[in-house]
Amino acid sequence: MDHIQLLQTDPAYPARLHALLGPDAPPQLGLAGNRALLQERTLSLFCSIRCPGAMILQTYQLMRTLRRCRLAVISGFHSPMERECLRTLANGTAGIVWCLAKSLAAFRLSGEWQPLFESGRLLLVAPFPPHVTRITKATALFRNRVAAALADDAFLPYAAAGGRTEKFCQELLAWDKTVFTLAAPENAGIVERGAHALSLSDVTSFWPTHEVPVTGDTLL
Repeated sequence: MDHIQLLQTDPAYPARLHALLGPDAPPQLGLAGNRALLQERTLSLFCSIRCPGAMILQTYQLMRTLRRCRLAVISGFHSPMERECLRTLANGTAGIVWCLAKSLAAFRLSGEWQPLFESGRLLLVAPFPPHVTRITKATALFRNRVAAALADDAFLPYAAAGGRTEKFCQELLAWDKTVFTLAAPENAGIVERGAHALSLSDVTSFWPTHEVPVTGDTLL
């Protein structure tokens, strides 16, 4: 899989990483796939492992609408819920930016996602040098910050009060990102702090849809 390494001094290096991460911006960025996806309207996606059942269903429903929209979704697609969101988005027209928690040299794209790559709907991003070959808690947390910094907006379906996701949401709001969450009582805390409660009927008002048919109509 052909890829390039962008150094911070490269004119193509995303300015947002410098602006938002400052000295923590990755010294180099590995890219493979359609780099033009970073020029689309972008939405980062973060789903925790623990999430109320009703919110899981709402998230799937939102992904089924988002997969038809003119945007690119950026995520690590690592948690089980994020991986199911990836499968839903893949059955659509939206772009997908997969941000890795290890180097591109240590990543193997499975056959399941090869059609996305070949069709130009997938970009792989790795904010780590070649020697980082294992995913750790530290690399996953850094990956999430990079994914959030690259995107225009963020979607966090659920943030438990006092939890790590709520703290992450506060950081994104401090960056002046528009943070979306599900319209649910459980998210009242982050909505009070500035997150936008998103309902299914709101989606296309923020992200217009592609006027092309989408094959299949399953949740996955």
